[in-house]
Amino acid sequence: MNLFGGIRHEGDRDLDTLPPIPENCTENELLDYLVLVIARHLSCNVAFKGGYMLNQLIPTFSRVTHDIDFSVSEKSNYDEVKNVLKTICDKFKNENYIESYKIKEIADLTHSGGVDMYDSDGKKILGVDVGIHDISFGITHYNLSFTDVDGFNVERMLADKLTAITTRKRFRRTKDLYDFYVITNYFDVDLDKLSDYVGRRGNVEWDNIPFDDTIIVQYQRAWDKLNIEIYDDVSAFKKPDFDIVLRRFYQIAMSIKLKLDVHKWESKNERCI
Repeated sequence: MNLFGGIRHEGDRDLDTLPPIPENCTENELLDYLVLVIARHLSCNVAFKGGYMLNQLIPTFSRVTHDIDFSVSEKSNYDEVKNVLKTICDKFKNENYIESYKIKEIADLTHSGGVDMYDSDGKKILGVDVGIHDISFGITHYNLSFTDVDGFNVERMLADKLTAITTRKRFRRTKDLYDFYVITNYFDVDLDKLSDYVGRRGNVEWDNIPFDDTIIVQYQRAWDKLNIEIYDDVSAFKKPDFDIVLRRFYQIAMSIKLKLDVHKWESKNERCI
């Protein structure tokens, strides 16, 4: 059964025809609603990515997220995006799912846009992150339970994670290392595609890997502080050891850096417990 009353219909862009929100909607269902409306009502091409898409692809051991992430190809698309986000947030507010929201006014190649939504205590409870990126490559079509969407493929997701891990972002985005490990646990990876996407993305700091001892000590501390929540098997979940996830990252990243004659990574299907 479709929670929101129907699949996407081409040409259905009227913001006055938003589907109703079911009573007592959970946070996950609100995220699904955001995705449904964005996919249905934006006229520009959209590619979903990030933790939300990982939850759709790996529902057991992907981490809990309170946001959705997507990219559009042009800065000029953002005015339409803001209009759709405002309409959704006003509906959430009118139906008492949020108390307030703040939309980011600008999005460009170096700054993401989106919206943060807050409860009555001023705590952020939901969010949308919007990037301006080239979405002419590394995109696949996904059939979700409630609608169909375009999103980053596995190699494109990994390219983003790999690039960030080589930079100082690694210390404030330690979750990228966990995502990298989980993706490569459950999906085969075309390493030729991954290498191509990393090159297209740019800004990878190859000289930083393998990391020196100082970085490894800092990264270990950040990893130890990282709190991972998952949706299933919570009682059995144990965050993998830092040495294990770092070794996995090196296996793949170094094969690309050194241009080794390796073309495929085969998933390990190891349980993260």
